[in-house]
Amino acid sequence: MGAGKHTIVFDFKSDGPGLGKGGTGVLSVDGKEVDRKFIEHGTPITFPEDETFDIGQDTRTGVAMIEYRYDPPFKFTGKINKLTFKLEPETNAVTEPRAELAPMAAPEPDPIEAPKGIKQGADGGKR
Repeated sequence: MGAGKHTIVFDFKSDGPGLGKGGTGVLSVDGKEVDRKFIEHGTPITFPEDETFDIGQDTRTGVAMIEYRYDPPFKFTGKINKLTFKLEPETNAVTEPRAELAPMAAPEPDPIEAPKGIKQGADGGKR
């Protein structure tokens, strides 16, 4: 990539909703696809609230495998004119069926039956 302004886009399409799902990442420069990779597994965890989201440097935990590890802050020495994130809802999310109860009248109480072998009074047990 030569010197000067460029538009770099990374587009990731997940294989499905949920943590740890894989997907396909496409890297484009100035509107032309330069690489496409399948990512077998995404991050199977959520990140803690104190993990930073840095632009141009990494002030917290490095995002590389051990063999490619770098020492933070690993500052970018170029110039970033503009950064845009486009977040969209997952379109292939599977809607889980939910059990829902509608309002309903209470059932009539069961009549009390006298135990077998016991005679009820002359009024048949009614009072």
